[in-house]
Amino acid sequence: MSEQPYLNIKNGLLFPFLFQVLGYVFLFSGIFLLGLNIWVSIIFILLGVLIVSAYSGIEFKNDQFRDYNAFFFIKNGKWEPLKNVEKIFIKRIKVSQKLYGRANQSSIIRSHMYKAFLKFDNGESLLLYEHKNKEKVENKVNKISQFLNTKIVDYAN
Repeated sequence: MSEQPYLNIKNGLLFPFLFQVLGYVFLFSGIFLLGLNIWVSIIFILLGVLIVSAYSGIEFKNDQFRDYNAFFFIKNGKWEPLKNVEKIFIKRIKVSQKLYGRANQSSIIRSHMYKAFLKFDNGESLLLYEHKNKEKVENKVNKISQFLNTKIVDYAN
């Protein structure tokens, strides 16, 4: 029996860092409360595991793909046919964030982000991966490129 071609790329966590910290607080609080109140501890543990285990990704299997979100390590997403893939491309995107201090003074933090997209023949594109480090994006994209047997175009320069 031959093995089916399969590729799973995890994009990252669904919740930001502070929510991850909150998830761990719920998780450890629930463990601590096990001896005091079982129902509260179960709710805290479930909320903590929900927040900590949530991530997103893309799966490729045979001639299908799905963009999924996973909660409690269970992936949810609709399988779609993998049509004609034109290319994979990488773009450099400017990101800015405005922060306000106590005296209503603002400061703007600017940085760059690298995003990799999968472009189909019909013009649609799908976000594959994003990161601040271009090398990490290129490493992920190389795996996908080899799996799909398609070219990589770098627009980040």
